[in-house]
Amino acid sequence: MLSWVKSQTMRLQRPPFLTHILMLVFTMIIAGSFPVVAAITSGIDSALLTFWRFFTATLIFGFMLPFVKDKGPFPGWKDLGRFATVGGSYGLFFVLMFQSLKTTSPLNTGTIYTTLPLVTMLVGTLVGEPFEIRRLGVLAISMVATIWVIFKGDPGRMLTLNMNQGDIIFFLGTLSLAVYTLSMKKLQRPGESKVYFTFYCLFFTTLVLMAAAILRTGSLAVPGPHTWPGLAYLAGPSTALTFWILTYTATRLAPTKIVAYTFLTPSAVAAIQWVMGGAPPETAVFPAIVLTLGTVWLLQLDWVSASKSKSKS
Repeated sequence: MLSWVKSQTMRLQRPPFLTHILMLVFTMIIAGSFPVVAAITSGIDSALLTFWRFFTATLIFGFMLPFVKDKGPFPGWKDLGRFATVGGSYGLFFVLMFQSLKTTSPLNTGTIYTTLPLVTMLVGTLVGEPFEIRRLGVLAISMVATIWVIFKGDPGRMLTLNMNQGDIIFFLGTLSLAVYTLSMKKLQRPGESKVYFTFYCLFFTTLVLMAAAILRTGSLAVPGPHTWPGLAYLAGPSTALTFWILTYTATRLAPTKIVAYTFLTPSAVAAIQWVMGGAPPETAVFPAIVLTLGTVWLLQLDWVSASKSKSKS
């Protein structure tokens, strides 16, 4: 048994090992955005804040674009279609999330969000991604463990969960996010500059969010100076850097392996809040955190996540 674990771990230490490190960095950055958002969103419409977040991230890559040697010519209609699919599906996720939160709660959406890896796997089978029963079983265990963390190990809170129309809307948003993850892999061209690809995808995401912000608020008012430090984090590391990480990892890992890292987000948020002086996670949650770590590791193994003929990492 120990020799099998060692052999499987060594497989992760091949060149794609860096890709897994980047996904762990991605997870921690995303988890760090939750307390930042909570600190700066008072009195600011969420759609408006998200627009400025993505607008600033797009500017970051826009400033980088002239210095990219292999950026190629201005994109044609087919290329714009690729970028619109990736960026538009990502923007649509936020729009549906904003709409869903009018009638549902963050606890409900957090629970539904745990279905993302499963939805990605099922949608992926329609575009040629491998389907494995073993992976389905591990995903189910991961979902249960993650939901246990979200509900802080309290079965009573689970029993009070009521689903409504907003939950259906958010599930459609989760489906849109699955399309975004899959298209990130399928629509990149070999040798294409990551900066070039990221800039145009973010551009279309920003367009979608701009339309949503105007419809919700009637303007694109600039947030006050007290939000700028937090907005800098959300636009820089939390948006620009994580978008680039996904662009990089999408061509090196199977989509299900990538979205499996989302199972770690609730645990990472709890850890960050603890480090920042908040209450430590409840004792009942620790077994679920350990189980989540184990299942995410299993999902990175070819034995679980892909057939041998199609495995890439």
